[in-house]
Amino acid sequence: MQRATTGDSLSAVLKVTIYFLAIIGAAWLAGRVTVLDSIFFYFGIALLLSFVFLRSEGKSLSDLGIRPESRADWKHFAVGVAVGIAGLLASAGLSIWLNHGHLKWSGRLDPVYLLILTAVHLWSSFVQEFTYRGYPFQRLLRSYGPWTAQLAITLPFAIMHFKLNIPITAEQFFMTWLTTGLGSILYGLCYLRTGKLLLPIGLHMGWNLAQALVPRSAEENKTALFTLTHDAGSYTPMNVLWPYIGVTMAMIVVIGRWRKV
Repeated sequence: MQRATTGDSLSAVLKVTIYFLAIIGAAWLAGRVTVLDSIFFYFGIALLLSFVFLRSEGKSLSDLGIRPESRADWKHFAVGVAVGIAGLLASAGLSIWLNHGHLKWSGRLDPVYLLILTAVHLWSSFVQEFTYRGYPFQRLLRSYGPWTAQLAITLPFAIMHFKLNIPITAEQFFMTWLTTGLGSILYGLCYLRTGKLLLPIGLHMGWNLAQALVPRSAEENKTALFTLTHDAGSYTPMNVLWPYIGVTMAMIVVIGRWRKV
């Protein structure tokens, strides 16, 4: 990667700062104007800003690597979905075991519901990866290199997971920054290994889809497929956190060792 000039580096910081201030401002506004609280609203802002900034640099939206153009791209997406599902199931299994929990099958399997749920998580994962690993990540990557870009994106990615009109404690903020930050680094690494967003979109979708179907904690004790119960006094939130951190870090190590394709 060529070393960026001072002017290019400052331009990258300015554009990415404007980008995320607009996204955070949109989230703040949506918290007060209910009709705007939609993933389509956030995506529209990210799409518009990405288009404007890319065009000013002589690039187009297709340069972000969002479009599958070969069998390898589809393979990366499918592998991402499979790895994401496997990662969530590993994390859930460890959490349930450590908390002495029990999964009970609901006895119902609604194909239409599963199809809709899959479509919803595909769209959500695409929007999140486009918004965070799209223009801002790739712009910082060109100017500052991979790890500066990776670490810089973890903060706005964490902020995205909060309702900005609801107060939070410092502990809640830093715990969310830690957990979502690991996920952000994992998804960013997927982009670095492939040069496209198909692998991170697939992994993000697979994880979130499995999470919507397999409860891991007392807060997620029931889904359309399973009910999770615990023995009295046996549930500990840290037994959900540590498996997540361990599984995510293992995935980071594995993907980090893949050859770049």
